[in-house]
Amino acid sequence: MDYAQKRRIKAIFFLGTFVILAWAPWITEERAFELVTNHLGADSAYTYLGETMTVREVPKSFVKLPFIALVYLPGEAVYIVTFFGWVI
Repeated sequence: MDYAQKRRIKAIFFLGTFVILAWAPWITEERAFELVTNHLGADSAYTYLGETMTVREVPKSFVKLPFIALVYLPGEAVYIVTFFGWVI
């Protein structure tokens, strides 16, 4: 195996690793909701449309982007879930 072939193999490996991390298949919609809910306190009181409910019951929306997932709670900021499971 010559130097050019080794460089191609390394580049393909690096690109494949980068794509898998960017896609983060282990951060599903359900997993992102679970992480954000636990971060906020699943049984904490939350007022939504004048009604008090727990964070678990509040409707959420989900957007998947490279390396992160965004979870929106109405009337709250956007919560960012990183590819290694941190909630920001």
